[in-house]
Amino acid sequence: MNKFVSAIAFVTLCSLFSIISFVSLAQTASDIEGKVEDSKKNELSARQKQELNNPNRKPFTAVIGAMQVEVDLFKLKVHPKRDTVIMGITFTVGKMRTRDVVVVKSGIGKVNSAMTAALLLEHFNPSEVIFTGIAGGIDSTLLPGDIVVGERAAQHDFGQLTTEGITVWQTFDYDETSNPLYFPCDSLLIAKTHEAGEKARIKFIRTYDAKRKPTVNTGTIVTGDVFVASTQFKNRLEKEFKAKAVEMEGGAVAQICYQQGVPFVVIRSISDTADENAAKLYKKFLKVASFNAAHLVSELIFLLEEEDKKMSKEK
Repeated sequence: MNKFVSAIAFVTLCSLFSIISFVSLAQTASDIEGKVEDSKKNELSARQKQELNNPNRKPFTAVIGAMQVEVDLFKLKVHPKRDTVIMGITFTVGKMRTRDVVVVKSGIGKVNSAMTAALLLEHFNPSEVIFTGIAGGIDSTLLPGDIVVGERAAQHDFGQLTTEGITVWQTFDYDETSNPLYFPCDSLLIAKTHEAGEKARIKFIRTYDAKRKPTVNTGTIVTGDVFVASTQFKNRLEKEFKAKAVEMEGGAVAQICYQQGVPFVVIRSISDTADENAAKLYKKFLKVASFNAAHLVSELIFLLEEEDKKMSKEK
């Protein structure tokens, strides 16, 4: 378990660089991105490696949410189920229809979510990880209830803090190897999530002047140990990372999964607009945003189940 503990230690280091909403991002994310992506063009995805190493592996999906309201719906759909408590964290194991799943509440923040992900991978060895829940909207076109499917995840508060602001760093592996700035989410999970969006029971939401059906979008999701409630900082995240949403856990789980070669995706429903109205909107839309994310992920799991059956017949 040493590698998992070390991975958690590096994620914990991120919290030392957590910043308030008005610090500037001194080094642009794009500066780092170009250098790293060139060296990884021919690298196999985590799913491709998994299929090569163990082509007969039985699918087993892990679902993580930071708060109870984000995982309650899943636990209601798991039958039969059993709870396993590891280091005080309750993992609910069972089936959603015929798909084997494990559902867990991680707690809020990067350290809690990284610890939970590490325990999850070691004790349950899932074939894929889905992190779901709510987020602040960075893209100004997004409204509460809209959903962002992470194409990639990054940590916005890891770097060197000086009087000039923060210079963004890539995170490090447990052996001090640099990770990519952006952790790529699994392409199959992204595609299936969009397909699920056409079938999921997503609630229409009365936001400002009209009742509208939430949209399903794809883009970058950024993570930091701060609740963003600043238009100024929100705009900087959009400029530097081209982010669509910001939250407090996904990038940490992405780092753990990336380092251990496990396919993952981050799926978030917008609860607020990450500006000066964020706290008020968060309270208003927390439950319905959590509901929408959970129903979309549930439909995703059912589609994965159908894909499994199709693959079995072809074999």
